[in-house]
Amino acid sequence: MPNPICPELKKELNDIKTLKQVFDLELENSFKTKDTRKAQELRIELESKIANIQEKLWPFEALEKEKIEEQYNEQMEVMKRNGIIEKLSNGEMGIRGMDTEDSSKEKEYVFPKLEDILKKMKEKKEILETKAEQGFDQLLIVPFGMKLDDLIERYKQVVLKHHKEGKFLATKKDPSDPDETLDLDESESVYVWKNGYKNAEAENKIVYYPDKFDSDPKIHKGKTKQEILKKQEKENPNTAGFEIFLVEDLPNIPREGQGKERGKDENKRKQLEASEKPSDYLEKIKNDPQYKNEQGQTPETQIIYAIQYLEKHNQVIDDYRGNGSASYQLGAYFPVSGDVPHVCWSRDGRRAFLVGGVPGYSDSSDGVRSVAMVSA
Repeated sequence: MPNPICPELKKELNDIKTLKQVFDLELENSFKTKDTRKAQELRIELESKIANIQEKLWPFEALEKEKIEEQYNEQMEVMKRNGIIEKLSNGEMGIRGMDTEDSSKEKEYVFPKLEDILKKMKEKKEILETKAEQGFDQLLIVPFGMKLDDLIERYKQVVLKHHKEGKFLATKKDPSDPDETLDLDESESVYVWKNGYKNAEAENKIVYYPDKFDSDPKIHKGKTKQEILKKQEKENPNTAGFEIFLVEDLPNIPREGQGKERGKDENKRKQLEASEKPSDYLEKIKNDPQYKNEQGQTPETQIIYAIQYLEKHNQVIDDYRGNGSASYQLGAYFPVSGDVPHVCWSRDGRRAFLVGGVPGYSDSSDGVRSVAMVSA
């Protein structure tokens, strides 16, 4: 439900009502005197006060502002603690990421301010309110501008830390379920398919947000990370280097027949279930009305969500031999190999696997997550 209006806002609303009455009287009087100067001054003042209070009011019913602020602070702290964001040359916190012109060079991107994120959310109120009602109520801040190799390395260190501290658990189905400790191959806590992920951006082995899974650039229409970062700097300079989403807090992708339905009336949405082909999932989120305004995750989004969930709950995600499923990242594609990024926690291998999968292949244990974009 919307936040209750505080006394200060109530006073501002009353002041606006009083000013509106004065404006109406002056406007009526201007018809007689033919002098509209005073009415115009009052109109400008009234519009300014209305715009000011609209900035302060929280417009979402399905999202609590306090929870968004809490999620923002928690995620910033996790990224600080694990060296994902650090103090930059200007004294602010942020990432040392890729340069938009040369992927071998570093560039600094400041961590987005909360007020800029809230402003972006308000600008997309109609879209995000619907997605929140459908279960997308978790803020997720993704350091997209980081080199993928660097983010994977941070992920490896977080996994190792949790295992050494004895805080390394399987994903629970319900919070009240008993703890189940997982084993880990500490010599390789995260297996990485090097032909795909290693130096992926610099060697143009990966593209983002493809229309189709096809090796022809004219068909897949995916963008390089450099192209996306350049566009961010031009269109969204306050959040450049980062992507901000609303997501379902969904560590266990439901298997076939187990997806829940959320949303109101004509906006009902059933959770995406495991067992379909990546190519079919991509078509579904692009064309099925219940998945409107969604897109696939990228490897960066997948990894940061895994880090955040492990830090908060001491649990892995995508434990396909447990309560979850493996996951494809539909928001990226490896055109040379023709593979879609594919991630899971392997009990047999005792590690996380970052690999790739064929777009036309389906398995009962493979699913996807989608996201609702706030700012990119």
